[in-house]
Amino acid sequence: METETAAAEVLPQYKKSALLVGTYIMICFVLRYIAVFAVNGIYNALNGTLPPDAVYIMELSMSGLFLQVLPSVIGAFMFRRLGKNGKGIRTLYTIPKSSARAVGNLPAVYGLGQAVNIVTMIVMFLLTSNADLTRQLNTVTEQSSTSTVRALFMFFMLVVIAPVFEEFMFRGLIMDELKQYGNGFAIFTTGILFGLFHGNFTQCFYTMAMGIALGYIANVTGSIFPTTIIHAVLNGIGGVMILLMSTHGVQEFFLNGMGGEIPDSDMIWLAIFGIFMISVFVFIVVGFISAILKIKQIKRYKVPKVCPEISNGRKAAILLLTVPSVLAVVMIVDTFLGFSSGFIASLTGGAA
Repeated sequence: METETAAAEVLPQYKKSALLVGTYIMICFVLRYIAVFAVNGIYNALNGTLPPDAVYIMELSMSGLFLQVLPSVIGAFMFRRLGKNGKGIRTLYTIPKSSARAVGNLPAVYGLGQAVNIVTMIVMFLLTSNADLTRQLNTVTEQSSTSTVRALFMFFMLVVIAPVFEEFMFRGLIMDELKQYGNGFAIFTTGILFGLFHGNFTQCFYTMAMGIALGYIANVTGSIFPTTIIHAVLNGIGGVMILLMSTHGVQEFFLNGMGGEIPDSDMIWLAIFGIFMISVFVFIVVGFISAILKIKQIKRYKVPKVCPEISNGRKAAILLLTVPSVLAVVMIVDTFLGFSSGFIASLTGGAA
């Protein structure tokens, strides 16, 4: 009876939070559709009239605006981080005393994420019978470019824009709103939403794993400062890969193997790329072992229960069944399957 009474007192407030989170996710995916319109419109209008590098930078900037910057600004007001009665943004970025120790979890986060990435690659390979495992595993191959200018701008977007705004959106806004109803519930829900936000199968599952790990770190430290640093470094690994893949020597190797004509002046880049990839592989192995050890360590401690009056299953059901969440789920499915993006591309005359 006491539990039911306590649940009745908490439920109205939780339903408001669930509606808020569902509405925010819906808005994020609406902005994604607008981004597809904008990017294809820019390509159609400017391709051939401006240098390709300029068109690429404008497209990428527009994507960042609608996928990261605008959702962060809108979310700051929705979750009362800005405005007269806002809780303030500064508290999210307090530098905890354990910052160095928190950032030290970087190998474990990367190792865990890439282990999931490899499993995803294998599953997608078996399901699609696609022999090109590189494209299944890594969107870096798709993002790489023959232009160093494009690669540098992509590096900036990956290392600065994405970590700052995505950490604010997910760990700073959504998780901060949900953790009053349970730390574990907030961490896993935010991690799942973070993976779905990326909008494709190749990135979804390993970003979910990383999102859960980053959520745990943010919850323990009470700050998104360490997670922003970790996020930036992890994206930086992919950014360096993109930069190296923009060099002639590496591109020639991927196109024609060692049988291609690679000038001696470009061989240095191929050697650097090889050393870098070996280092990344070792980093993944060490990180995965570190992740396993840390997970075992975490399991030894009993996490204090927050808001136990409502089961996590019921919390999830309430969140999923709000009208905005239902609409968001429809848009998520559509985004993953690519129906609307193809239709929008045909309307605007651009590339999906």
